[in-house]
Amino acid sequence: MKTAWKCWVSEIRFTWALVFLLICIPALLYGTTISSMIMLIGVVLLGVPTALLGFIIIKDKSWCFRLARRMAVMVAVPALTLGVILNTDRLTPVMASPIAKAIESFKQENGSYPKTLASLSPTYLPSLPAVRASVIQPEVIYRLDGGRPYLVVPSAAGDAFSKYEYSFEARRWVHFD
Repeated sequence: MKTAWKCWVSEIRFTWALVFLLICIPALLYGTTISSMIMLIGVVLLGVPTALLGFIIIKDKSWCFRLARRMAVMVAVPALTLGVILNTDRLTPVMASPIAKAIESFKQENGSYPKTLASLSPTYLPSLPAVRASVIQPEVIYRLDGGRPYLVVPSAAGDAFSKYEYSFEARRWVHFD
């Protein structure tokens, strides 16, 4: 009888290595969901039909069970990673709030908004805070548009397509998908 370690780790170690390399490392470094989404889409569209065809064609049951375990790992790890990142993305407005507060404090004391985020240092904001639960932080976008401030932090749900924008009129973060 095989042990759980042998079945779920030793026999499919290359699958674990691939998932760790393609899913876990980018999630830790960048805190984004894109690699998890790509893996889930690929497994659902290509992996599951191929596995089902393999179950029908190949009569070696040990190979089929190993394939089923690989498919389970390739679905479970990206799905869990996606869930964790989307939950930690809810912290982004809280983590970025010191930037908005510093901009508002600057305006109260100087009568106008700062031209750049660098203008806030060191009096109002000693350094930019981490705005995402990741090793590499995304770019915080700030500019003045016709005298009105524009502050945006990319969301982990899709850096280029999803963002948190601070509304200085409402004094709250708004999430745009």
